[in-house]
Amino acid sequence: MRIFAFCVAFFCFTLFAAGERAALNIFTEPDSADVFLDGNPEKEILGTPFENSSMFTGEHSVLLMPPSESFVPASYDFVLQPEKTFEISHEFLRRNQAFEAYTLSPAQYHLELNAGFLYFNDTSKIPFDFRLGLPLGLGARLAFPVQERDVKTFLLGAQYNYFPLQIGMAVDWISPRGSGYSAIRAALLAEQNVWVFNLLENAVYEYSKQDRAEFYLRSGVPIKHLFLPYLALREKISLPVKSHLFSVEPGAMLQAGNRFSLEIAVPLAILGEKEGRGFGFYFGIHADFAFHKKAKSNDYKMNSVIWDVNEVSNREYRKFCEETGREIPALAKNNDDYPVLSVSLKDAVAYSKWAKKRLPTAEEWKRAATAYSNFDDVCESPKLKKVHEGQIVNGMRNFAGNAAIWLSPENENASIANFAGSSYGDSPEACKRKSVLTDISSPKGSEFIGIRLVRDF
Repeated sequence: MRIFAFCVAFFCFTLFAAGERAALNIFTEPDSADVFLDGNPEKEILGTPFENSSMFTGEHSVLLMPPSESFVPASYDFVLQPEKTFEISHEFLRRNQAFEAYTLSPAQYHLELNAGFLYFNDTSKIPFDFRLGLPLGLGARLAFPVQERDVKTFLLGAQYNYFPLQIGMAVDWISPRGSGYSAIRAALLAEQNVWVFNLLENAVYEYSKQDRAEFYLRSGVPIKHLFLPYLALREKISLPVKSHLFSVEPGAMLQAGNRFSLEIAVPLAILGEKEGRGFGFYFGIHADFAFHKKAKSNDYKMNSVIWDVNEVSNREYRKFCEETGREIPALAKNNDDYPVLSVSLKDAVAYSKWAKKRLPTAEEWKRAATAYSNFDDVCESPKLKKVHEGQIVNGMRNFAGNAAIWLSPENENASIANFAGSSYGDSPEACKRKSVLTDISSPKGSEFIGIRLVRDF
C-alpha cells in the first residue's frame, strides 16, 4: 500500500512538473543555424530563428552550429523559469582564413592581429598584419615586416557580402610606403560547402603601375567544426605576364576558441620565374577581439527584458487588491481567467511594484512589435479571450487584439498617459493598423486597457 501511495504521489508530481513550461527563442546572424538541445546528437527540426514555447523548466544547454564552416560554433547554458521566455541572440564569429587571402569581415567593430614566419630563397621575414574592421564591411589594414620596422602596406577597403551564396566584393586602396605608386585592388570572393568540403575561392586584380593578378583556391575538410585541414592553390601573376608564381599550400587551422585560432601552412613553390623558387612555412596566430558600441542607459534592447507570457488576469489582480486593501474593480470580481481591465495607470504601477516587476516602456513595446512580421494570427478574432488562450508567438500570448496595455510613465501623477496596442473592441483591420502605434489616453483607465508586465534581464 505504501509503495502504491508513493507511485501515485510520484505520478502526480510528474504531471505537475510537466505542466510547467517555458519558452525559448534563438536568433542568430547569419540565420539557418542548426540547433542541438541538451546534448542531443540529433538536431532540432527547426533551425534559427528557433522558437519553442513548450520547453521544460530548469537547466538546459544548446549548441548552435552555423550554416558554413567559415563560422565558429557557439554553446550556451541557461535556466528556464516557469511561463517565462528566454531569448538568445548570437552573432557568429568568422574563422580567420589562410595567410594573405581575403576574408569576409564581421559586421561589427573588431580588431585582428596576424603574424607569421616565412622562409624563401635563404631569406626569412616575419610579416605582421593589423586590421581594424568596421560595420558594413569597411576596414583598414597595416602590414609590414618586423625586420624593416617600416609600414609596407596601408590599405583601406570596403566589402559587400551576400551570405546565402557566400559571395563578396572587396575594393581596396593600397599605398606601399616608399614604392612611389598606389594601387587599387578589386577582389571577388565565393565560399560554399559542398558535401563535406568547405571551398573558398578568391580572384584579385590589382590596378597600378605594376598590374598584378592573384588566384586562390582552398579546400578543407572540417573535423568536429574546430579543426580544419586544408589544401590551397595560389598563383600570382605580373601583368603583362612577365613573371608568375604557382604554389601549393597544405595547412591546417585550429579554432581554439570563439576569438582565437592557430594556423600552420607550408607554401611550396612548384613552378615560378625569377622570384619565389623554393619553399617555406607560415605559422599564424589569429586573434579577433570583437566589441560593440556601448548602449546608452535608456537604450533598451528587446533581449534586455523578459516579457510576461500572459496579461495580468482578474484573479491575479484581485489577490493584489485583497492584500493591499484596494477596492476591487467591478469587472475583476468575476471572470477569473480574463485580463483585468478598467484599472487606472496609478493602480497599474502599484500592482507592478507589488509583483516585483514593472510596466514596459514605449521603446520596449515598439521593439517587441517589430518582431512580428504580421499580425494576422493575433488580430483574427475581435472577442475578449482568456489570458491562457491562444498560441504563444515570440514568447507572448495575445500581444495584440485582446487588451491594450499600459506603458511606463515618466511621471506617475501625469495628467495624460501612454498605452499601446489594440484591443478586442477593434475590428481585425483596425487591430493590424493599431498594432504598430502608441496611443494617448486618460490615466483613469478604460475597459479596453489591461496590464502586461516585464522584468529586467
